[in-house]
Amino acid sequence: MSLSLHERISLSLAPERAVWLRLSRGLRPRLVERAVAVCPPAEQGPAWRPALAALRGLLQEQRLQPRAATLVLSNHFVRYQLIPWREGLDTPEEWQALVQHAFQQVYGDAAAQWLYRWSGSGYGGPLLASAIDSELLQEAAALAQEAGLRLASVQPYLMAACNHWRGQIKVGRGAFLLAEPGRVGLACFDERGWSDLVFEPLDGDITTALPAALPRMLLRLQRSPLPLEVFAFAGDGSAVVWPEPQTLRLRPLALPSALAALSAADRAACSMALLGD
Repeated sequence: MSLSLHERISLSLAPERAVWLRLSRGLRPRLVERAVAVCPPAEQGPAWRPALAALRGLLQEQRLQPRAATLVLSNHFVRYQLIPWREGLDTPEEWQALVQHAFQQVYGDAAAQWLYRWSGSGYGGPLLASAIDSELLQEAAALAQEAGLRLASVQPYLMAACNHWRGQIKVGRGAFLLAEPGRVGLACFDERGWSDLVFEPLDGDITTALPAALPRMLLRLQRSPLPLEVFAFAGDGSAVVWPEPQTLRLRPLALPSALAALSAADRAACSMALLGD
């Protein structure tokens, strides 16, 4: 398939599907082409393996020309932690050791085989760290290479979504709520940066389960007071009927315009891949 220099490729992996998107470049990308493969849950082995196999099938059908691609990973495949700042650490190796130790305290020896990334908001603020199975990244890179692609960026869904809407989130104390089938996360922030992080399973339909999940997640906050505003994205752009707590303001985030014309099912399938820059 011939691709214009003004187009890019974005991929996503979730437990129930793999997605391939062809998008125009720019601040408001246009969806040129899409392909979605539904896959069964893993019966054994890593939860991501069926989705990766489905993505291999999609890419083999496309016959793409060499091109850099972005891969967005469902929060089902990523572990997150908020890690306090540590004085006296200077080198990347020292920060790597701090982050890995924090994950090993929670997940044990398995964490030694994970790949870590972290971001902070400046001196003294906590780090928002993520961990991904190194085997997943290795196999995804090999799969992309087979298809003539190079994985220029692999992004956890939470980070891709936060970066996408960063320009719209301009409050001192708030939170970002991100839901997908079976999983919801709440990342709180204040003037110093990230302040709290909560994830939990999401049972049933997003539009009905999410309003009940938010109060539970707010009760689980340990490091910060209740956010003043919650910026929420329901994964497929569905209109969620929120109970409006008096202590905060809910601000639903609009679906990217490139997907607005699609059906609800197609929006749900493609929104994750679209957020990868």
